[in-house]
Amino acid sequence: MNKKAEFEKFYSTHVDKVYRFVYFRIGADKMLAQDLVSEIFIKALEHFVDYDEKKSHSAWIFTIARNHLANHWRDKKPTSPLPEDENNSNEDFWLKSAINSGKKDMAKHQIRELLEKLDENSREIVTFHYLLGYSYAEIADMKDMSETAIKVAAHRALKKLSEIV
Repeated sequence: MNKKAEFEKFYSTHVDKVYRFVYFRIGADKMLAQDLVSEIFIKALEHFVDYDEKKSHSAWIFTIARNHLANHWRDKKPTSPLPEDENNSNEDFWLKSAINSGKKDMAKHQIRELLEKLDENSREIVTFHYLLGYSYAEIADMKDMSETAIKVAAHRALKKLSEIV
């Protein structure tokens, strides 16, 4: 199989999981998530010929994704103010936006809020396993930890979340 076909298969296998990972990390902004995922896969494509076959594909792409997100947050610049509506009232704009998106975003917000109560390592493990569907073995490979350590961390994270709820 040539490299182009290999990368196409790699992309189709991982794009949805990388998107969900990025989406939850950046606060459910679809446009920004799509942009960041595109950039992540461009980086992956540029370095696909150097890929070490000893490392799992999942571990490799999520390492790129984590690093890219870290760079994004580091480089993030303040944004310009939102445009005002026809009455020049930002308050009306915010009220309308809140009403329009309220209920459908409630569950996503609650999940993000709960995940924020966990430390970074636990948050990643819970996200990878329960939201993205990776096995404990795959997560262990991605995070360079033992599978047992991942299972213990996941159990402790769920216990902490159940105490909160």
